[in-house]
Amino acid sequence: MIDKKFILGIGSQRAGSTFLAKLLSQHSAIAFHPLKELHYFDTLFGIREERILKEFSRNQLTREINKLCRSQKNDFMDSTWKWYIKSNFDLLVTPVAQLHYSDLFSEVKHDRIKYVGESTPEYMLLEENQVAQMKDTIGDASVILVCRNPIKRIISSFRLLLEYGQSKQTKRDRELDEFFLELIANKNTNIWTIKQIQYNQYEQSIERYSKFFENILVLAYDDIVENPKNILEKLSDFLKLDFNSREMSAFFNKKINSLKTEYKANDEVLSKLENLFSSECLDLSKRFNRSLIH
Repeated sequence: MIDKKFILGIGSQRAGSTFLAKLLSQHSAIAFHPLKELHYFDTLFGIREERILKEFSRNQLTREINKLCRSQKNDFMDSTWKWYIKSNFDLLVTPVAQLHYSDLFSEVKHDRIKYVGESTPEYMLLEENQVAQMKDTIGDASVILVCRNPIKRIISSFRLLLEYGQSKQTKRDRELDEFFLELIANKNTNIWTIKQIQYNQYEQSIERYSKFFENILVLAYDDIVENPKNILEKLSDFLKLDFNSREMSAFFNKKINSLKTEYKANDEVLSKLENLFSSECLDLSKRFNRSLIH
């Protein structure tokens, strides 16, 4: 076991979790895992197939070996890089059930580090008993959830689906709309759609985690876009660390994890999504005392 506290980002997908991870990693008292998404607990509980995690780790190691072979300088081989390599190797060769979660942070030894952390959006999908087991493993972690307008979020996830070629992508907008409508219509049977609906169920996720974790911070994606000061103040208060620096504020000017694929939903798609997520939109407006628009 390690003597650091855990920060756990639990989502949501396409709601600024990557940006938040990189922002947290800027603080000298936080060692955020270089993999960002460890997919430990979702793989452990069968939400994600273990072969997918191992394939990802193998690809990352192959990329880094190629980089090492082509490079004339080895200045990138710092402690963070070694941590990245070791974790990928451990996740590749060791079954997750035989790998203790804290082992993935064993490279962190500096006394100045107060927190270690990672952010895996699939942790939003954990059931109550699985969250309980997570608590038994990591103790009373500081849990952070970023909420985004459910319609904007699922449209962004649809663009991600298109960009990574997991669909019958076509350049014709009408055909993309028809494909999206097909996914929505199969909301009870299509695995992608089922998970996307769960990624928008913020209140249910907060309720599950609140039963086992005392320290939970819920942020609005809109504040990442429009009100960085609010984000930094909330993080400072939540983690008892100072985030109110010029460098931290300037970090909000960076584009993180943006997509190249363009798609604008037509009125029919938007109407279907508005009906599907009306209650989730209402829940968020009550929580933040405003409608989320981004």
